[in-house]
Amino acid sequence: METKGTKRVLIPGNGQNNQAIAMAMKLGIELSKKVANDIEGVALVVPTKKSIRQPLLETVVSKRIAMLLHKGQQVPMGCGLGLRAETTRTYKTGSHKDIVIAIGADSKMMNKVDAMSNLHTIIAVPQKDGALDGWAATWSPLIPGAKKKVEGQKKNNKVVGEQLLSDKVVETALSALAGSIDLSKRGLARQDRRQLENMIKLLRQNNHQEDPANVLAWAVKSGWHPETADELVKIWENVFSLKDSQRIKDAA
Repeated sequence: METKGTKRVLIPGNGQNNQAIAMAMKLGIELSKKVANDIEGVALVVPTKKSIRQPLLETVVSKRIAMLLHKGQQVPMGCGLGLRAETTRTYKTGSHKDIVIAIGADSKMMNKVDAMSNLHTIIAVPQKDGALDGWAATWSPLIPGAKKKVEGQKKNNKVVGEQLLSDKVVETALSALAGSIDLSKRGLARQDRRQLENMIKLLRQNNHQEDPANVLAWAVKSGWHPETADELVKIWENVFSLKDSQRIKDAA
């Protein structure tokens, strides 16, 4: 969910680089000391619980701290706050006054993190090179060492960081439909799903197309629940994969 005031940082490198992990941890902990009165803690978000005990992460935080985090304990950071570990599964959608350090992040993890409504800062280290290109295009994060934000730059003849959907008709249609759907819920009701499917069929029938990745980015940034945004993209891809023209036209 796009939250006013939430800062986002993309660390150069990936989760196989201990320098990238160290940079993310250092930035998150130093920042927490400066804004200790404004946050509840620092969440180290990793793909799975066993990721906490991976050698690269243990090298950065120490084996003792990694062991404590793996056991579910909070580690004091000397500013009245604690560092805790979360996984993509355990970090529950809701309101968290956290600084998040996401290590080994992919789009699924970031969709979950972005759904939080009250985060202070999100610091992300990609799982691998290019894993968060879509996230960067969506949110225009700060990149340490870069001259400026990844914002308004052209990539493959598209503007990224500002205009997520290239077809204004698609954006208008999705925005209008979103007004009648409870986006905070996990998944679509049957009636909402049918309505959405019919609208996408009409868009296709009238030659309005869009890259599914752009649709997902737009939905996440517009506040759709991550699972609902995923469902939107699945419906989108299914409709545009149909070969039976009669089924496409049946959008009543």
